[in-house]
Amino acid sequence: MKKEKWETQIRWGTTSFLVLVCSALIIMALHNFGAVREGVNKLLDILTPIIYGIVMAYLLNPVYDFIYRNTINLLTKKKLKVRKSVSLSKTNGNIGNQESEAVPVWAVSLSKTAGTIVTVLCLLLLIFGLVAMIIPELHRSLISLSNSLPSNLTKIYSNVMKLINDYPEIEGYLSQSFNDFYKFLTNFSFEQLMPNFRNFASLLASLAPLGSGIWSMINWVKNFIIGVIVMIYLLNTKETLAVGARKIIFAIFPQKFAENMLVTFHEIDSMFGGFILGKIIDSLIVGVICFIVLSIMNMPYTMLVSVFVGITNIIPFFGPFIGAIPSIILILISSPIQALYFAIFILILQQVDGNIIGPSILHGSTGISSFWVLFSILLFGGLFGFIGMIVGVPIWGIILKMTDKLTAYLRNKRKIVLDDKGYPVKESSDEVQTQTEV
Repeated sequence: MKKEKWETQIRWGTTSFLVLVCSALIIMALHNFGAVREGVNKLLDILTPIIYGIVMAYLLNPVYDFIYRNTINLLTKKKLKVRKSVSLSKTNGNIGNQESEAVPVWAVSLSKTAGTIVTVLCLLLLIFGLVAMIIPELHRSLISLSNSLPSNLTKIYSNVMKLINDYPEIEGYLSQSFNDFYKFLTNFSFEQLMPNFRNFASLLASLAPLGSGIWSMINWVKNFIIGVIVMIYLLNTKETLAVGARKIIFAIFPQKFAENMLVTFHEIDSMFGGFILGKIIDSLIVGVICFIVLSIMNMPYTMLVSVFVGITNIIPFFGPFIGAIPSIILILISSPIQALYFAIFILILQQVDGNIIGPSILHGSTGISSFWVLFSILLFGGLFGFIGMIVGVPIWGIILKMTDKLTAYLRNKRKIVLDDKGYPVKESSDEVQTQTEV
């Protein structure tokens, strides 16, 4: 009895100590929030290639699994014609460790190699396909813009002169403004700018954004190449990593709790993966519809605008508007009336996508309300930028689902039953008596 009390006291003491340590760490983090945020940003910069690799591996995992599984089946069938003692063991359609024991090592190696090669080729085809669509169209758009700009400026000049002739008071105001500007130029001297360029270092500082942009591009290419290498390693060692993770979970937590954790992880994977894949398909459909309709309407810059609208549509709620604003400005330079037609079309397309196309593909994969969608986009977009706006909705949906499961567990533990409005259900005396008799 004394031993049990002593063990209970040790558990309570350890729990209290951990709570105090966590509270102290949280207080210190809040007190030094700037330093903590800077440290987190630096850590994320260091881990950027790893993050790229994880994201690419997660998105391209279905391609790898498909090629790997079919290659295994093909090689095994050929082997069965010679040696019928070879067998396969499948679990949920995935190739597991038990299967690798039955299949020859060379077959597994060839299957992994085939899956890796096809996955990398799909990634490169996707990138080169986007570049092949955007660069030529961007080149044609710039040439068209440069050719049409003089005539557009002439039209603008004619409209301005007509406006001045119709309203003479505007001419006087413009004349006074030009006279003031001319006096400023005549009294201007280079010495007035010298305080802003005291030395050569300040001049170099003015060119820093250009160098920073070039360095950022080089850094992005470097991170992407390393990310592809990380993706290859993750795809080929995911089974080993999954087995190691399961061993750690079952070693730390009780068996029932560990099994619930694994089920929860599968639900998270289903929700997150379903949402991301669904949004990619949805955005592809929206881009194709946009290209077809703009081609019929004979809009300028059709391919460029369609690709831009399709890519930005991955962002929930704000995506169509983010893609529409620069597209409207681009079309406005060529034709104001066509820019108006395009704005009306984007508004209609956003409604069709939000009410018909999107729900049909996603099937309510997140299950959160419109308010939480807006909240999650603003929160994660402010914290993590463009990527945060994309992944904010499924992450917040996961948080809400985990919160709901936790509250349900606590209610069941306290034996509290709630009605549809969230109020406790009072058991009748007959039910209480029946439960007592049982």
